[in-house]
Amino acid sequence: MKLRLHGTPAECAAATQRLRRTPGLHIQDQSRPYPDRGGELVRVYLTVHRNPARLGGRGAADDRA
Repeated sequence: MKLRLHGTPAECAAATQRLRRTPGLHIQDQSRPYPDRGGELVRVYLTVHRNPARLGGRGAADDRA
């Protein structure tokens, strides 16, 4: 899935690090910070995949239940 983080550079970096430490998530790709027009806020885009093995062995069949 694609995620967009929006905030200060420090907030986006902290959120990215927290997501990297989240069991069951794998960040495949991270964009550079794109500045907003006329402000100090930025946008960072992440491509994130679930890693069922890190969720305690749940598989695709369990997700449909």
